Amino acid sequence: MPQEFQSPSVAVAAAAALSAYTLLSGLLLRYPTLLHRRKRRHFAAAHISHRGGAAELAENTMEAFEAAVSQHRTHMLELDCQITRDGQVVVAHDNDLNRLCAKSGRIDQINYAELPPIRRDLAVTFEPGLIVTAGKDRRIPLLAEVLVAFPNVPLNIDIKEDRPDLLEAVRQLVVQHGRQDTVVWGNRSYRVVRQLRAMEPRVSTLFSMRSILSTVLLYATGLLPFVPISDDFFEPPMLSALLELEPFAAAYPNWFGRCLVRIFDKLMMSPKLIRHLHERGVPTYVWVLNQERHFLKAFQAGCEGVMTDRPELLRRFIDSNPDCLDAYRRACDWVREDDLERERLASRGKKD
Repeated sequence: MPQEFQSPSVAVAAAAALSAYTLLSGLLLRYPTLLHRRKRRHFAAAHISHRGGAAELAENTMEAFEAAVSQHRTHMLELDCQITRDGQVVVAHDNDLNRLCAKSGRIDQINYAELPPIRRDLAVTFEPGLIVTAGKDRRIPLLAEVLVAFPNVPLNIDIKEDRPDLLEAVRQLVVQHGRQDTVVWGNRSYRVVRQLRAMEPRVSTLFSMRSILSTVLLYATGLLPFVPISDDFFEPPMLSALLELEPFAAAYPNWFGRCLVRIFDKLMMSPKLIRHLHERGVPTYVWVLNQERHFLKAFQAGCEGVMTDRPELLRRFIDSNPDCLDAYRRACDWVREDDLERERLASRGKKD
């Protein structure tokens, strides 16, 4: 066949293939359960207290956790884990004690009984310039204490260090307290998250930073509807909110860098992406938001939950804006359905 007759055929075939791909991708983006089974859920959360509420009480203390649960009816506690020299898993964000305790040294080089108290005036990471005065509780708690004190409150555990002894110690505590279904854990590192998934497959995992990036890029190219999702909780930052904070903004001093960040923020906060993940049983929890306009933006995008240093403010916002909880309410319905299905399967297994 002459060359001039081949080119139009190839172009037509390519255009047809691209059109079919675009249509199928759009269809599966809107209705992902045509191809994927929705992930089963054990809990839902709209109100998530970051470090217990770091802008209201000293972060990661039992006092902060208790206030978040009893006073502000939080649905989930977010906390961080380190390990001491004598193998105790403690709830602390920094391994270095300088910011937290105004002391030199590292948590992993000190026995638990020798850890200093938290400093009286503590800076808040996501509200630069804000200093929180510690209450009565200035003790760094053990993870085991939190597991015992809040047996029915889901925990979001950020394991801060890539250390086999820390990962295994956290795993043992979660299993020992029977919390496999009410804990989600993770780390920024893809490798660490993969290890956690292999160590205890029953425990849900957070997306690593690499997984967040790849998910957004897959969405932008239309490939996401065709790709299986291994992790369970999509937990991205709201980059536009971070750009308002001086330490983060200083990392992007020129207009080009900030433009890229805002473009990525638009993609990451896309209602279509968040809805697609939600329909596949993957909730979106955005961190760390401390202003009502940011709460509103997250919930309007379809996020199930917001992580905040200000649990009192978020509780007031939620109580005043119940219509923002559509994704959370639907997740609660799924949790009830999944619980009933698990009960049916358990009952059938006993009969057999």
